[in-house]
Amino acid sequence: MRYGCLLLILMLLACDDKPIGIDLGTDFFPLRTGRQWSYSIDKTTYSYLNNPAEQHYELNIKVADSLITDGSTTYSLIISTRNSSTEQWQIQESWSARIFGNQVIQNESNINLVKLIFPVGPTTSWDGNQYNNEPPFLENYQATPNQLLCRIENYNQPKELEGGLNFERTLTVVVSNLSDPIIGQDLQKETYARGVGLIQKEVSQVEFCNQGNCTGLRQGVRYIQTLTSYVP
Repeated sequence: MRYGCLLLILMLLACDDKPIGIDLGTDFFPLRTGRQWSYSIDKTTYSYLNNPAEQHYELNIKVADSLITDGSTTYSLIISTRNSSTEQWQIQESWSARIFGNQVIQNESNINLVKLIFPVGPTTSWDGNQYNNEPPFLENYQATPNQLLCRIENYNQPKELEGGLNFERTLTVVVSNLSDPIIGQDLQKETYARGVGLIQKEVSQVEFCNQGNCTGLRQGVRYIQTLTSYVP
């Protein structure tokens, strides 16, 4: 009899068990019609022939529409810019983003990039250029296969932006981390916050001149994109 009671208790406990939720990290890249993000942009363009040229402007990304095809939702992103907050936004182009399987694929200027894969974690890595044939910025850099993969650092860490916005849980995607004192550098990082999305992007792509009149000079771009406001 006592064994029967024990079995009954175990069965009742099993019925009370709740499924354990798995944190995939999809909220690091939230997609929903109506969401939008505004950023400040600081861009410096380097040239062998001219002095560095600096640009400061604002960027807005808005999820304008969505379309369901083959069970997958593709979101239309409207990209707008303006020189200052006193001006009206001017539409520059349209991108798209979708979750395909466990991948976030964003089409930027007709280039498909894998921005994240799920589940995300401190050791997650992937090929961000899986769906494009873009040549490397540093064509003479002998990168290993692992160096060409995106990877995550500072997983679930707090971050405060220069403008004062604070986020409790963020991760940074190291898109590229190639540097050579002779050839140049290709450094790219993107930081995402849970429930918000992209909050900062940093790019430094420059080539070094090591011969002729341009020795010691560089050409390329340094770009910093920082979130200033967003509509969830």
